Amino acid sequence: MNESLEFAGPERVAGLAARPRERIIVVGAPRDARKLLRGLHARPVPIIGFIDAGHHRKRGPRAHDRHLAVNPRTRPLPVLGDIDRLDEIVDLAGATHVLVAHSRPRKHLRPRLARLAVGGVRVHWVAVGGDAPDLTDLDLDPPACFARPAPALRAIAAGAAKWLRTDGARLAKRATDVLVSALALTLLSPLFLAVALVIMLTDGGPIFYTQERVGQGGRRFRIIKFRSMRNDAEAATGPIWASDHDSRCTRVGDWLRSTNVDELPQLFNVLKGEMSLVGPRPERPMFVDQFGAAMPDYNLRHAVPCGMTGWAQVHGWRGRTSLRKRIQYDLDYINRWSFWIDFRILLMTVQHVAWGKISWNNSPAPRKPEA
Repeated sequence: MNESLEFAGPERVAGLAARPRERIIVVGAPRDARKLLRGLHARPVPIIGFIDAGHHRKRGPRAHDRHLAVNPRTRPLPVLGDIDRLDEIVDLAGATHVLVAHSRPRKHLRPRLARLAVGGVRVHWVAVGGDAPDLTDLDLDPPACFARPAPALRAIAAGAAKWLRTDGARLAKRATDVLVSALALTLLSPLFLAVALVIMLTDGGPIFYTQERVGQGGRRFRIIKFRSMRNDAEAATGPIWASDHDSRCTRVGDWLRSTNVDELPQLFNVLKGEMSLVGPRPERPMFVDQFGAAMPDYNLRHAVPCGMTGWAQVHGWRGRTSLRKRIQYDLDYINRWSFWIDFRILLMTVQHVAWGKISWNNSPAPRKPEA
């Protein structure tokens, strides 16, 4: 058996973190990759992307620039392509290791992985459920004339541009958050002053209301809003979701909530880096624990920064609506994320707030996420 192809357990995978020059690609079905990588957040592992060995996706706008949320404490992995382009992608990425996450033997992968091993890439089979497959019967000796073809220069340039575009878009996202929040806070300062005076004159202090929420990576922070409810709003009921025209609202608070003006102080959270302009809405810790226990894929929402507005919200999934639908839209946003989809959601938010629009002809319903 070729020594480059070997079994690996979670401790072996984590050990690769000690060699910072390693470049690792994960191969497998999305479900298996998540099972493997959910336990690897404690140590930095140089995983650069994911290759889908599950079902093949049709080519089209939604097939490009996808991501895979694997862990609430780590950034989503870029989906580099599907298994048909395995050799090319490994070459483009300069990968040194391939982790094959599998819950059952995948015979169709054997010839491809054998060729990678001959090319100097270390291939590790990692069983994520049940026993690891028996590799003793694999024919890993390729023909003597076999040589891995070098990718075309155009393909190399395209692949490099894709990875640079992904990292550049994330930097652009944070830069946009800082610039827009700082500018908005400056321009809206007269409105902030007027709202503060109205709250003080009609209901007394405090003007702002802070509440603990769960953000990216499960980190907790205090979200800032204009106070729209009575100070003792939860004294009788305990923590519950707010509803439209909530009876616990003050006189001016009902207007603040219906116009979303109460949300504007979250621009301070964005400026501080606790939130983004666009992302899954942050939830209270007690609800996160409750929803996470009921739905295993819920915490994947925390793989990216939470936002003031999001893909679910512009489609009407907010407040007392279907939690499953919100999760589907949040994970669809993470999987499809780009700087430009953030820009699109901001434009949709303006229409949603101004006219209550929640129907979008060019927004297909997301697929049910694979846990």
